[in-house]
Amino acid sequence: MNGENFAFDLYAKRIRITNAEMIASLLKYYKIHKGPFTTQEYDRWSGRACTSQAIYRRFGSWRKALQEIGITHGIQAHTYTTQELLDNLELVWRELGYPPGKRMLNRYGYRISERPYINRWGSVTSACRQLRLFKEGKITEHELLALPEQRARKKLPLKLRWNIMQRDNFQCVKCGNRPPGIRLEVDHILPWSRGGSDDASNLQTFCDKCNAGKSNQYE
Repeated sequence: MNGENFAFDLYAKRIRITNAEMIASLLKYYKIHKGPFTTQEYDRWSGRACTSQAIYRRFGSWRKALQEIGITHGIQAHTYTTQELLDNLELVWRELGYPPGKRMLNRYGYRISERPYINRWGSVTSACRQLRLFKEGKITEHELLALPEQRARKKLPLKLRWNIMQRDNFQCVKCGNRPPGIRLEVDHILPWSRGGSDDASNLQTFCDKCNAGKSNQYE
């Protein structure tokens, strides 16, 4: 007899839409869309069998669901629009009842990671602040959707770099190593990408290995 692992549970939760029906719906939209598609695009389709969120919960992730219909490429490189990120943030915020952090973003809504929010606003918290200001009528929709101004990064002057290294006794302030054997670099304590300045108080001497490991973190 087939299905030896099947449990005849009298109280099992009834599933109104089967996995097969979800996959059939995804496949149908894939043929219409003619390529990889996002949750937002699928949810705008009037012919969908259910919401993308229901599919998320059934398969564990949007990527896994798309793999069921043979899509194994093209989604990871998707760049979310400002509107998509804010729509997701509001969805998760409403579901939780409080401003979401990065862990909650990965568990609720469309499960967009915190990285696009950091790249766009510097942090998830900053994105929440902007959304709140809009909801309170303190900024316009245009101001909410506008991309943050991109600052032109300039190379630190040689004299400034020398002064910082001299102040730090020509050694890495993190591991204490000195040349030779390592290369000293001048690092931003609060990263430039997160609003840090070129002021001496925001600069420190790191060796090349410590600086590479830091990335864009505050340290």
